[in-house]
Amino acid sequence: MTEKKSYLSYLMILAAILYFFMLGSFSLYDAAETTYGEFVKWILRGDWLTLHFNGAVIFDKPPLYYWFVAILAKIIGFNEWAMRLPAACSGLLTVAVTYLFGRKLFNSERAGFLAGLVTMTSFQFMIMSRIAELDIVLTFFVTLALFCFYQGYSSHKKWWYTLSYFPIALAFLIKGLLAVALPAGTIFLFLLLKGELGKIKELKLTAGILIFALIGLPWYLIELVRHGKPFLDFTIGFLFLSRFQGVVSNHTGPWYYYFLMLIVGFAPWSPFIPFAFWRTVRNWRSDPSLIMLAIIIPAFIVFSVAQTKLPSYILPLYPFFGLMVGRLLDESLDQPEALKIGMIVSNLLLLVVVVMLFIGFAMLGNINYPEQYKAFLPVLYLLGAVLAACSLLSIIMYFSKNRSLAINTLAGMVFAIMFILTLMVLPQVEDFKGAKPLGKEIERVFQPGQKIAAFGTGNRPGVVFYSPRTVEFLKDKPAAWAFINGRQGYLFISMPEYEKIRFNLPKYVKILGVKGDLLVLECQ
Repeated sequence: MTEKKSYLSYLMILAAILYFFMLGSFSLYDAAETTYGEFVKWILRGDWLTLHFNGAVIFDKPPLYYWFVAILAKIIGFNEWAMRLPAACSGLLTVAVTYLFGRKLFNSERAGFLAGLVTMTSFQFMIMSRIAELDIVLTFFVTLALFCFYQGYSSHKKWWYTLSYFPIALAFLIKGLLAVALPAGTIFLFLLLKGELGKIKELKLTAGILIFALIGLPWYLIELVRHGKPFLDFTIGFLFLSRFQGVVSNHTGPWYYYFLMLIVGFAPWSPFIPFAFWRTVRNWRSDPSLIMLAIIIPAFIVFSVAQTKLPSYILPLYPFFGLMVGRLLDESLDQPEALKIGMIVSNLLLLVVVVMLFIGFAMLGNINYPEQYKAFLPVLYLLGAVLAACSLLSIIMYFSKNRSLAINTLAGMVFAIMFILTLMVLPQVEDFKGAKPLGKEIERVFQPGQKIAAFGTGNRPGVVFYSPRTVEFLKDKPAAWAFINGRQGYLFISMPEYEKIRFNLPKYVKILGVKGDLLVLECQ
């Protein structure tokens, strides 16, 4: 019992450090965090059911995450901590459930610990646990639902089945039908391949329907009554079908998109996936292997076929990749000779992944963010040195038969990278983020009757979120000039657009503030 508590305690302490350190120290990021922040801002103004953005009704996502934040805001204030805390807690709890799942599947405390450690320290999982995003909460609910199902299946204690419906119902309030399809499809496929579809009758369906009706459905029914067909089109179309039938918000990619995302996002453990996956497929008839494959393979295929693609869509699969790799690492400690060739190849793949990360980030940074890339170059060299040195050290330790230390070195590397990002990179990033300081500057001088507008700012919901009132987005230069000449208030404008008009501005126009590539003109 002491060993069990120790493993879980270690994971929780490590996850708390990794996810909560300086969590609320930096302003929200465009576009997701500031968009969600705007939803919460309007919830706190009184409407807890229908989401609003910039004063207008919007159908985006179900509201559970925003409710969590709004409740926290009532307790600790509406700030970056409140916005990100539900995500960080979800990441921590997912690590705990992954450990419990691994312990159950593999009958091994150490395998469960390693599964939790791998999931916790994968790059994308760590990042998503530190920002206000919905997919990490979805990941927690899906993992918990499948854990409860498997507990009921393996122990024949049917009350576990009843418990599994609670996270599914809550997940429905995070991501809609997809949140139900993932665990339900996994359970169906698992029982189908086991030749036990008859057990569906044992899954406490009546209790599940009742739980779902009491928790998952009421908000949808209220909004359907309130808004009718537009809301229905959103629920079935935008939230679910549109992702597969077409490209939403220009988020697309080739069929191999998620293979690339997995290599980067699940690093530094992605090099171990091929060997772990091969061993799992080879043993697919066993219950532990089948439950992992039943979610990973069909979900990965469906997401790859879908027209709309985002890196975070495959995040719910990460705990199950973590279980696969955790089991492999556990077995490699007990059977080093039996797994020698596969582990050698995996360690060599680690070098390949490190090189790919170097090339990929260098190219993307230099092409997409040339100014920021140059500013961050010294600290990027430091990050690269840590990545290369720790990866190489881990490989050397493995071949020196210090295998436990090799695993710990890779995990420790992620902590080092997090500290460098948090203490050195993110403070510099704040210098390029103008919405918060400029919004505060407007709030300081804003008077009743004045207006706020934006021109040429691109996709920056932060302009709306950090402003003291709604923002009018001006579509063209004539509209911008009409606002300026009308002396109506304050204008957010990007630096490139400002440079085009600066010499023609009336003398009464003053610069209220400048931050990054954004500035505010005082037009009155």
